[in-house]
Amino acid sequence: MKIGIVNAGNLGLHLAIPWIRRGHDIMLSKDAALERLQERVRKFGWQQGLTESELSRFKYGSMADAAGFGEVVIMSIYFPRLAETLQLLQDNGISLSGKIVIDTMNPLNVDANFNHYHDLEYMKRTSTTEKLQRTFPDAILFKAFNTMPATLLDARKWTTDYVPGIIFAGGNASSISTVRQLIEDAGFRPQFAGHDLKDAGLLERLGLLLHLLVENEYQGDSNVVFDVMKCKV
Repeated sequence: MKIGIVNAGNLGLHLAIPWIRRGHDIMLSKDAALERLQERVRKFGWQQGLTESELSRFKYGSMADAAGFGEVVIMSIYFPRLAETLQLLQDNGISLSGKIVIDTMNPLNVDANFNHYHDLEYMKRTSTTEKLQRTFPDAILFKAFNTMPATLLDARKWTTDYVPGIIFAGGNASSISTVRQLIEDAGFRPQFAGHDLKDAGLLERLGLLLHLLVENEYQGDSNVVFDVMKCKV
């Protein structure tokens, strides 16, 4: 499958590694010099045990290139630059018409001291997924991969008898199987929460809940995920 990752930061790279192993065709992009991205991918790939052959299969381009390349487009845009990045894509003729677009973002703003915080006023009004849908009305939008820290999107960190679920929402009946497969290819359990994109905001609010759990129950240890378990009786 052809996958374009728009702004491949920590989260995008953690997904790109297992996907390239599973044979997907991936183009990476970043809002910085591509040489720096290539160096980071090479270093990170070595740490993750990728072979030279696997590393050589990554493609690189601008964010517009990645959006145009993918049958599936992963949106991991830095939230403070969301509006200008979406405008940049539109200015480059990107419509994402008919493409599966997976929004991995949370509305995290940054203060003068570079501390990140949830933009509560934004979250009251809308979600990043709904913003994407308004900008690209002909895209097939999903929300996924936003409910755990990027560093935990490494299935090898989890035991073989327990892997957390990835909750996802949006899309249509014909596109669910594709997103399910990508979640499984990343090494996790897909958990579908329905088609209504208004519910994407609920997934963003899980970040607030996780923050409270980390602060009050886990003494600041951020290696925490929210999961849904089904009891077998």
